[in-house]
Amino acid sequence: MSEQKTGAAPMKPSKPAAKAENAGTTNKVSGSVVKCEVNLNKGEWVSPESCAVFYIDDEATFPTIDFEIKTEEPGPYEWSWVIKWVVQACPQKPGKKRFSALTAKTYQAKGKHTSENKKWTADLNSQVIGGDLSVVVKAGTTTFKRKVTILAKEPGEAKVITELEKLTGTHAAEVSLAKRIFKQESRFRHFYSDEAPLVSFDNGYGLGQATKPVPSYEEVWNWKEHVKYIVKTVIVEKRGFAKDYLSKHKPYTDEHLDTETLVYYNGARDHYYIWNSKDKKWVINDEVVCDPDESNKGWKVTGLKSADKTVEKLRESETLKPKYTGRCYAEHIKNAN
Repeated sequence: MSEQKTGAAPMKPSKPAAKAENAGTTNKVSGSVVKCEVNLNKGEWVSPESCAVFYIDDEATFPTIDFEIKTEEPGPYEWSWVIKWVVQACPQKPGKKRFSALTAKTYQAKGKHTSENKKWTADLNSQVIGGDLSVVVKAGTTTFKRKVTILAKEPGEAKVITELEKLTGTHAAEVSLAKRIFKQESRFRHFYSDEAPLVSFDNGYGLGQATKPVPSYEEVWNWKEHVKYIVKTVIVEKRGFAKDYLSKHKPYTDEHLDTETLVYYNGARDHYYIWNSKDKKWVINDEVVCDPDESNKGWKVTGLKSADKTVEKLRESETLKPKYTGRCYAEHIKNAN
């Protein structure tokens, strides 16, 4: 849950709608039907079928999708494509309908080329990305249109850990933290039950649910690129912030640095450690009391009597409400591991 905390998003149905199939494979989410806007398909095609569903596999390999038109028109043929994915948040319980995320966002990529060939094997700028892919071909005075959907298969915890461990040579500390973060944020899942990326209410994505720096289209859909993004970009940045904070007073330990990195990963509200100028050492911040039933919520208790700082008393308070805080996020992960 980076910065406090998200699929092809549900497409607005337009009738008629077709349940898409590709080599006998369909979206198997209970109650889910991949809907296709039939008027976006035009012309005679050899392949693929209208509204077909293709899958990025669990090794993050892009599917082979052959687009081929049937025409007597001579070349050259003008090919263009656009793929879009509208970001929508996921409920915690699988199989439920997505909802609007805190920030409206649509990922999009496009490309075009001219060819003498009536067939094009989809290559989306060498990116492994999903969503609704629309292809347009102009052959003389005839225009062809075809729309398909690209979803993805879950890699599973073992594959994710194997990918993480490839980075331990130069990023051992970050990999160690990433394992703890993935367990906390997503239980090592990258995709929701509709076979598109997890999205939190505040636009956190995939395994790490990170919000900043904002990930690229491929860092959201390609779980292997997502792992690199979390380890090499997000955690490196947050670790730098933590080091700057702790360097104001020395000494500090690797545990101090790891814990404050988790604080910054969640938005840096209320540090886990604060400097005790009298004893000249870093001490645990006792001005925040964490709710043990929440992963990152707690109460600011500055000025309260000791008797009023218990969880029981704070839960009874009509004025003090628990708030998201990096202090409690870090504590929750420390206690869970």
